[in-house]
Amino acid sequence: MDDKNKDIYKSKLNSLGEEFIYALIDNPYECPIVIGKDGIIKFMSRYSGKLLGINGDDAIGKHITEVVSETHLHKILKDGKARIGDTLYIAGRQQLISRIPLKDLEGNLIGAVGKGMLNEVKRLWDLQRKVELLDGQLQYYQKQINKLKGGNQIIGESPPIQEVKDKALLAAKTTANILITGESGTGKEVIAYFIHQSSHRANGPFIKVNCASIPPDLFESELFGYEPGAFTGARTKGKPGKFEMAHGGTILLDEIGDLPLPMQAKLLRVLQERTVDRLGGTNSIPLDFRLIAATNRNLSELIKEDRFRRDLYFRINVFNIQAPSLRQMKEDIPLIANHLLSHLKTEITWGPSGISGDAMELLKRYSWPGNVRELRNVMEKASIIAKGDKIGTEDLSEQVRHCTDAGDRPTDYPSGGNLKKILEETEKKVIEDVLRSVQGNKTKAAEILGIHRTSLYDKLHKTKNASKDTGSV
Repeated sequence: MDDKNKDIYKSKLNSLGEEFIYALIDNPYECPIVIGKDGIIKFMSRYSGKLLGINGDDAIGKHITEVVSETHLHKILKDGKARIGDTLYIAGRQQLISRIPLKDLEGNLIGAVGKGMLNEVKRLWDLQRKVELLDGQLQYYQKQINKLKGGNQIIGESPPIQEVKDKALLAAKTTANILITGESGTGKEVIAYFIHQSSHRANGPFIKVNCASIPPDLFESELFGYEPGAFTGARTKGKPGKFEMAHGGTILLDEIGDLPLPMQAKLLRVLQERTVDRLGGTNSIPLDFRLIAATNRNLSELIKEDRFRRDLYFRINVFNIQAPSLRQMKEDIPLIANHLLSHLKTEITWGPSGISGDAMELLKRYSWPGNVRELRNVMEKASIIAKGDKIGTEDLSEQVRHCTDAGDRPTDYPSGGNLKKILEETEKKVIEDVLRSVQGNKTKAAEILGIHRTSLYDKLHKTKNASKDTGSV
């Protein structure tokens, strides 16, 4: 700064007056501490006793580390870089602090000032929680954005699909909890997102939780979050739970039939009180969310087996929507297949733009045990291997190519036996069909069936043992 500008600057400060300069520096909201370039305290606010529990007059002339043992203010003197908005543990509590280097008119470092940005602990805690929540939502959206492309559309014109659309639009006008039921792969998540997008919460978050994919010991921390140091391995800053992330929006609890009984009781309390308690926390957090639950399981049967709470069932099943299977709306298969194909082409960036008539006939004749999820899998593989501008019969999976008219049924049911036996045989047949359609890829098969990979392994193990017991191959 040249001499002329220095004089102008000094004149402005003089015109401000000593009284205003002192009031600006010493205020009860920031409680500044000023140190020289040697770390010795030059000034400490008379209000420091309120924020730091320190007598300012006794601190003058001492090194900052002698007065505030947890301080990092003197570190600013090493690199001359400001630190704004750091959360530090000072005087027995977390505080939001700014540390700023002080330079003379020539730009030389002459000291540093540290001051509080918030002097109310509750306000600081609320602000920190909001920042954590926004950070958690941002990370979640980055992972989910591609999955939700086109997710606000329910494709189809058949009567079953039209009924779903009508019910979904009606549900969107209410605040009631919704239960979406249906076979695996029928697009229950798409229906849930359609309801969210059609409701007054459309501008709020849409948070999906797959209850079948969370290990039992992590359920509470995933759903309700945790405070710093709540358990071994916890993040140092804590973590908001999925319910917090859904504040102002919608939370989808997919595969709710797999929710462990202890968590069912805690979920019921959250639905009743509309508050959550973070793991290791002492404050209840009030929330505003809309709950949608989804399952491919028979919750009434789980209630009879004491594996699902009756009171929770009535709480979530205020408004029920049944997602139709692909077998119930075969006239929509051309629409859905072409819709999937158009989205796949934007993801793969190359491949066919249409489906041949013969290939479409095979798609319409196949029984689709994995429903729309399986159809997408078949379309994705066909898009990759197709050589022409249209998917042909040779590009479809072996299972689809070799289907017959009799395959219109979801499976060939046993002609006799009790219900349990029929269900076991039917499940076995569906799993075998799906495995064949993905060439034995168990991860893909589990995804199509809507179950966890370990659950698929368990079912395959039981089937293998049953075959040994009966002497079958």
